[in-house]
Amino acid sequence: MNSKRIHFIIAGLFIVFAAVQYNDPDPWLWILIYGAVALVAIVKVYFSQVNFTPLILTLLLILLFYTFTFIPSVLDFFESSNKSDLVGKMKAEDPWIEGTREFGGLLIAIIALNYLKRSKIN
Repeated sequence: MNSKRIHFIIAGLFIVFAAVQYNDPDPWLWILIYGAVALVAIVKVYFSQVNFTPLILTLLLILLFYTFTFIPSVLDFFESSNKSDLVGKMKAEDPWIEGTREFGGLLIAIIALNYLKRSKIN
């Protein structure tokens, strides 16, 4: 599969991720995060001659530092007796559920941005 298609797949997925944030406690933040990843994926295809590495590295650093704020929630998740609550109901009844989900979303965004940083458009 060529890198342009992968970029468009990443963009499509992150547009969907952004679109389903309407019921999140902080929807605009997550729409911005996921939208930024989608935008980078699309813009990198159409402006392949531009070096996006500084932008992508900046986004990676911001998301990485933000990820650290959710480590206590992830640790609480590992200490929890009922792990199925994480993927069960969409309403977070325990405080660690939302934080662990957001940690996972940030990891997915970081992985995608890392791919976009390394990819070459053919």
